[in-house]
Amino acid sequence: MLCIEPANFCVCQECEAEFSNQANRCQSCAHPVNSNSNLDFCGQCLSHSPAFNRAYTVYDYQDLVAQLIKLFKYNKQLCIGSYFAHKLADKYQSLPDYDAIIPMPLSPQRIRERGFNQVLELLSVIKRKQQVMIDVHSVQRIKATKPLSKLDPQQRKLEIKGAFQAIPINYQRILLVDDIMTTGTSLNELARTVIKAGANSCDVLTLARTSN
Repeated sequence: MLCIEPANFCVCQECEAEFSNQANRCQSCAHPVNSNSNLDFCGQCLSHSPAFNRAYTVYDYQDLVAQLIKLFKYNKQLCIGSYFAHKLADKYQSLPDYDAIIPMPLSPQRIRERGFNQVLELLSVIKRKQQVMIDVHSVQRIKATKPLSKLDPQQRKLEIKGAFQAIPINYQRILLVDDIMTTGTSLNELARTVIKAGANSCDVLTLARTSN
């Protein structure tokens, strides 16, 4: 998908070698932190900790990874989604055990526009290979929000507020999954929703994390 070299999947080894993942990340939100600071948390989380306990990510959202994710989401290149689903499954194996996975819900309008839920595509390998509940029924998106990427942090908080609705949840530990984490506003609101519905705690797993 990125060059003319042969590949077993849709990305060759040379291109894959260019994908980056910062070694030093905030233990709470996975935002890159300065390796010389000796801090486990970023300034934002030290002042306002998110509703979720910890975030994990596979890649930095930049360069070739960003290009591939855009092709997957907006050009319906599902082979890329399958490729990334294997990478997400590899990351999942290193995480603690969870009672359930809840993917980021999309509004019906967004699913109609896109033709599929990209997060469910990314969970396809985990669903097939792991003994874990992927719950798509307990939480629904009841508000069709504007694209948050075009809003500043305060506008994002206002736009996403009240976007989710959950039935009573009996899981103790939940993993929330999304494709990209930028400011974490959507995932934080989702975490608040599931904890209010009865979950004891939740972590976050994303395919990519921005450095903004």
